[in-house]
Amino acid sequence: MKPTTYSKIQMFGAWCGVGYIVAILVGWAVAAGFFPPHSPSASATDIAAIFQTDYTRIRIGMVMVMFSALIFIPFAALFAQYIAKVEGRIGILTISATLGAAGNMMLTFYPAIWWLTAAFRPDRPVELIYLMNDMSWLQFIGGVSIYLAMPLSLMVAAFCDTSATPVFPRWSAFATLFLVVIGLPDQLLFFFHTGPFSWMGIFGLYVPVGAFCGWFFLVVHLLRQEILRERAAA
Repeated sequence: MKPTTYSKIQMFGAWCGVGYIVAILVGWAVAAGFFPPHSPSASATDIAAIFQTDYTRIRIGMVMVMFSALIFIPFAALFAQYIAKVEGRIGILTISATLGAAGNMMLTFYPAIWWLTAAFRPDRPVELIYLMNDMSWLQFIGGVSIYLAMPLSLMVAAFCDTSATPVFPRWSAFATLFLVVIGLPDQLLFFFHTGPFSWMGIFGLYVPVGAFCGWFFLVVHLLRQEILRERAAA
């Protein structure tokens, strides 16, 4: 493969980070109509009514979310490649980042499957739709613990990189730490049906989603910079 072709593929992988965020938000929030989210305290009848009336748009939106998991893969591969560059080998950080990426892919794909299942047969008993909806929301918003292996790997790599032109500058470690910390309160959504820590609250949804998206845009910027630097050096 020509170096120029390889570099273009790398740049494609970087932009897939933006494509992932756009696809997941458009599918989940716009197409499926899940934003603003319905209340966790809504009754089984109320939730079932959503899937009984909007099942077509929910199916379309969730198919888009499933494809966003595919778009995420080239970005994850590129991210792991540059973590390996910092390590100088495929070490613990690289493998941790890769496994965290696999976890994030599942946390994107499988909630969409549960929502799709609920919308596939909207005449199911309302309690089953209610259960699948809870499974989807709790995993989609609350299942960040596996994904955190990605930003934490970057943070450690950034602190350990002693090269003159680090892939991940030290400031990106502090930015990542900040975004991780402000997103952690979303774990309280497992304990609240209402209020700011529920899956429709500011600390249960809006701040964590903002931190999640912000980290992806940060990494896209850093990866693009490194790819362009490598092009110039070549």
